[in-house]
Amino acid sequence: MARQKNGGTVELVKDMLLAARLARRELRGGFAGMRVFLACLALGVAAVCGVQSLAAGFSAGLAADAALLMGGDVEVTSPGMPLDAAPLAGLAAAGRVSGIVTMRAMVTAESGGGAMRRGLVSLRAVDAAYPLAGRVILSPDMPLAEALADVDGLPGAVAAPELLSRLSLAVGDTVRLGRAAYVIRAVLVQEPDRMTGFWGFGPRFVISEKSLEATGLVQPGSLLRYAYRVSLSPGRDPKTLAADMERAFPGHSWRIRQASEASPGLSGFFERLTGIMGLVGLSALLLGGLGVAGAVRGQINARAASLAAMRCVGASGRVLFAVCLLQILFLAALGIGLGLAVGAGAPFAVAPLLGEVTPVRMVPVLSPGALATAAAFGLLTTLFFSLPPLSAAGRISPLTLFRGYGELPSGRPGWGVLAVTAACGLGIAALAVGITGDRRLGLGFVGAAVLSAVVLRGAGWLLMRGLHLFPLPRHPLLALAVSGLRRPGNAAAGVVAALGLGLTALSAMALVDANFRDLVTRELPEKAPAYFFIDIQPHQLAAFEETVRAVPGVTAAQTAPNLRGRIVKVRGMAAEAANIDPDTAWVARGDRGMTFSRTPPENSTLVAGAFWPPDYAGPPQASMDAEAAAGYGVRLGDTVTISVQGREIDVTVTSLRRINWLSLGINYVFVLSPGSLDGLPLTYLATVHTAPEPPRPDGAPKAADEALFAAVSAAFPNVTAVSVGETLADITAIAEKIALAVTASALATLVAGILVLAQTLGGALAARGREAVIFKVCGATRGDMLTMLVAEHAVTGAAAGLVALVLGTACAALFVVGYMKMTWSFAAGPALLTIALAAGLTVLLSLGGTVRLLGKKAWPYLRNE
Repeated sequence: MARQKNGGTVELVKDMLLAARLARRELRGGFAGMRVFLACLALGVAAVCGVQSLAAGFSAGLAADAALLMGGDVEVTSPGMPLDAAPLAGLAAAGRVSGIVTMRAMVTAESGGGAMRRGLVSLRAVDAAYPLAGRVILSPDMPLAEALADVDGLPGAVAAPELLSRLSLAVGDTVRLGRAAYVIRAVLVQEPDRMTGFWGFGPRFVISEKSLEATGLVQPGSLLRYAYRVSLSPGRDPKTLAADMERAFPGHSWRIRQASEASPGLSGFFERLTGIMGLVGLSALLLGGLGVAGAVRGQINARAASLAAMRCVGASGRVLFAVCLLQILFLAALGIGLGLAVGAGAPFAVAPLLGEVTPVRMVPVLSPGALATAAAFGLLTTLFFSLPPLSAAGRISPLTLFRGYGELPSGRPGWGVLAVTAACGLGIAALAVGITGDRRLGLGFVGAAVLSAVVLRGAGWLLMRGLHLFPLPRHPLLALAVSGLRRPGNAAAGVVAALGLGLTALSAMALVDANFRDLVTRELPEKAPAYFFIDIQPHQLAAFEETVRAVPGVTAAQTAPNLRGRIVKVRGMAAEAANIDPDTAWVARGDRGMTFSRTPPENSTLVAGAFWPPDYAGPPQASMDAEAAAGYGVRLGDTVTISVQGREIDVTVTSLRRINWLSLGINYVFVLSPGSLDGLPLTYLATVHTAPEPPRPDGAPKAADEALFAAVSAAFPNVTAVSVGETLADITAIAEKIALAVTASALATLVAGILVLAQTLGGALAARGREAVIFKVCGATRGDMLTMLVAEHAVTGAAAGLVALVLGTACAALFVVGYMKMTWSFAAGPALLTIALAAGLTVLLSLGGTVRLLGKKAWPYLRNE
């Protein structure tokens, strides 16, 4: 037994050594017929590696600039109230401390021209130590302290260029902020701790902290935030400081974080974006896998006679399979290496172009993780798509040598090949889920890819079978085109699959983009309020409501008390230690708006429990957003501890609501029962709707919106107005940047689809050389044959477009409704473009192959046959 086992091992080693020698000799002949193989594999690997390398570059940028982005090594934030002396002294003992106050406010122009004399700003009041890290760049160039100093009794300010443009202001003009006047001394060019380009309500406006009190904006309950940055002394550790502060001041209302936690929301955004872009790149690689399979099948078919000759001289099927596999692996190594080189170099090439587009600096790096991931994808894809056609090499009969042409043997691959192929497919699926960072999205992509492949293969089969159910057209050329689609061995199924997969991805992305644009340009503006008004003091509420109702064109107004608080415990466990769904982690990230009410809020539906009666006067209860509750594992009857302005309140969750956030109305994750927040200073938040009006030619706001803005601004200087229209415009600009990034990665999918389609059509046309000769001999002209072949391919392309449209619509609808939580609507424009692109690409590529086919002479075929 042992001798037989050893003998089998020796034979296996001999066979593999022989296969290696034969493969090396075969490769000396060059890579004819395998260029599409290399191109598809390199393109897909480059797309995956490029996206992963860009993600690594952004992560490196966040890590390198963490202290700069946060403004120090450690930051303590306190909503609504400054730190007490004791914790402030604890911070001062660890290093240099700088305090800033941030809020949204309204600035009124007192000099200069322009119709819009009042605008929303993102206000920052800084102390003399600011900034601890980096440098504030102003125009004209001057120290920040000089620009903010008092001159002739007026404090200075610096403003972002957007504010100056919007209010037609210039350096030297005077503006009013609350009850105080400021002289604009410089234009703010750059802040070291400002993540520009993506987020923020209103342009930046910077003043000195000592002048803030004179504005009258700091009122009990005002929506402002105190932040204290610490530049640690040498030898001090941020983790140790954070732990010491938590231990020394239990039950505090402030939040402490280190520079490594400077931008959790931004990090999560880039993870999701690169995950989606990675899947788009992976779709290009998988689509290129069809090109790999086609190239391998064509190569084996072209070498059928040579392989049969090897069989005649004693080579076993195992040796032939190994010879072909080693050649494919060598070519795969070349393609993967080329793709890795291009993908790894992408961050270095695009880094200079992203400086003004992304909110953080990208640091180009060679990421071992990105290289390994892309290489693994490339190898698994190669094996998954090449092993089934390669298995035919081992089953080629020696009789093939004595036929006039070579043909791959039919039959199912062996169980070993099927098992390895299945394992590679599972590996691709696991990596796809891993690169997204979102298991649901990754599994959805895998499911959609498998379903699309099955449906497209089935559609190609149905196309050929379905044509048998209809009579042939009366026109002879069209009848020949349909007959060509009916015949066995037609490439229609391959064309439908090759073209359909790429167009499925493109149509899905186009429909998602169309739905989002429709949401922010039509759907939301139709039902959204004209303005949000914040920081309405309780004593101003009645007068505010009266002022708003007196404005012509106002149709509805809603107000609600508003406080800021944060979750500190869930069922007695610290919120940071709770097992939170990443989709709802934002609820505990910083402080959130909270309110109390006697009735259920509008734009929400009670899905569990019961809302308290209007006259309820018992222990604190809470009605919670159902999705947030599920993310935190909160059920009815559980206790959540909320810290509001230093007071910890234990509330019992007695009802859950499904909130329609897209209504843009007033809504909160937490709505507390009456009496829960008694004694705490608060302000009111309001939304006001105006009657619809035809859009103005110059794009100016509606007349009712302008009148509302003017009335509230004149009567309540401390109230901040947030224009919903301007906010939606900012969201649209962000979406366009995201769409540009995803579209750029989608181009790889389109190119891969074109390569695979060209290869499929080229192979199909090359196989029809004898058929073309027969038509020529029978008197067919070049025009006749061109019409026939183009009609045949146009039908195939249109069929691929229709199937891709159905699949792309289904994928887009699932993504929009299930992942983005938006309403779905079908867009006819991208749909028609998909079908037209499919038919057009098929016809265009077939024309080139058809012209070459018709240029062949008939006599070589007639002489050999």
